[in-house]
Amino acid sequence: MATPFSFEIVTPDKMLFTSEEVTYVGFRALSGNLGLKARHMPIIATMDIAPMKLEFTDGSVKEFAVCGGFLEMKDNKCTVLATIAEADADIDTARAAAAKERAEQRLASKSEDIDTVRAENALKRAVARLRTTHKL
Repeated sequence: MATPFSFEIVTPDKMLFTSEEVTYVGFRALSGNLGLKARHMPIIATMDIAPMKLEFTDGSVKEFAVCGGFLEMKDNKCTVLATIAEADADIDTARAAAAKERAEQRLASKSEDIDTVRAENALKRAVARLRTTHKL
């Protein structure tokens, strides 16, 4: 059995998730994909907009769509301070698919009135949500 460690996801408005039974965290930082297990060396990473995968002592898996923030692993405790985070079961896939479609249409329009950075971020958030629920 893999060694567990303490894990929590905190968003600006609430403690989203906490567990003492996490054995693995997989996520994408701005520097690339990373995976953490118990007793990992201390690290602070800037989170990208992407799915995060957690594995537990009982073999179960839970995923979250994380949209920016920071992750710290220190003293066998992993803390994620996320700008936005949603559990896989809480994601409305129809809404995410519609958001993806709108963002793609905005980017394809090539209009000068479009805030390209905002549309690209909206697309990344929608894709992260759909990948978290395995609908993309």
